[in-house]
Amino acid sequence: MTRRILAMTVVACVLARTVASQSAGGVTVTFLANEGVMLAGGGRKVLIDALFERYSTGFALAADSTRAALAAARAPFDSVDLLLFTHQHGDHFHPAPTAAHLRANSRATLVTSAQVIDSMKRGAPGVAVPPRQLVARTTPPGSRRRETINGVAVEMLGIAHPGQRNRGVEHLVYVVEIGGRRVLHAGDGEFTEEVYQAFRLDTVRIDVALLPNWVVTSAEGKRVIERWIKPRQVVAIHLPDGAGATTTAAVQAAWPGAHAFHRSLDRRTW
Repeated sequence: MTRRILAMTVVACVLARTVASQSAGGVTVTFLANEGVMLAGGGRKVLIDALFERYSTGFALAADSTRAALAAARAPFDSVDLLLFTHQHGDHFHPAPTAAHLRANSRATLVTSAQVIDSMKRGAPGVAVPPRQLVARTTPPGSRRRETINGVAVEMLGIAHPGQRNRGVEHLVYVVEIGGRRVLHAGDGEFTEEVYQAFRLDTVRIDVALLPNWVVTSAEGKRVIERWIKPRQVVAIHLPDGAGATTTAAVQAAWPGAHAFHRSLDRRTW
């Protein structure tokens, strides 16, 4: 009996340490600007929509020092495993800093649509990036694909960018598994019940959903989040340049408990 109690005690201690270890993990999201973020957890780093330059009035831009560190792959943006871009629009992607980061960080792999990769090659012709760092994964609307690259599991969802003038834009939505969490980055993709019902993300446990602020504050967006995603944490990104307490209050009024990123280099761990 004593041996049995001892064995049970040992098992309980191991389980307690395992649970404690898991709870001490998680994903740290560092906000850059617009929809640019860095995810870090479990010894891995992923940049999403993070390398861009000034695009047009009304869109935020990270500080010069932050953009320089991103392009040069300097801390805290060193040892990044994956670069992901939802689409080629200039407030999400720019070829020059993207090519520069890949040259400075041979560890990183670019995983995005063929359209973005072609745009990078055209836009930074003097910067040769090794083909092994470029992974084209154009995913047609309504389809999905999943693979593990550089130790990070990524699911790519083909969801079109809304708007007549965006009909030719290849757009990806990502679900990234990192630090024991699943993080959804919705980009600027169409956000309707018809689209998201087909993917049934509500069945796969989304821990953190990174969503444009206009999605979080709209009636249809709220229905999609509640019915077809059901994330543990809602996070609003792509707030207007100069947004502050007023915009944050609007997000939280629409979705109590949501977090709104509006200050570059703000970060949270979930």
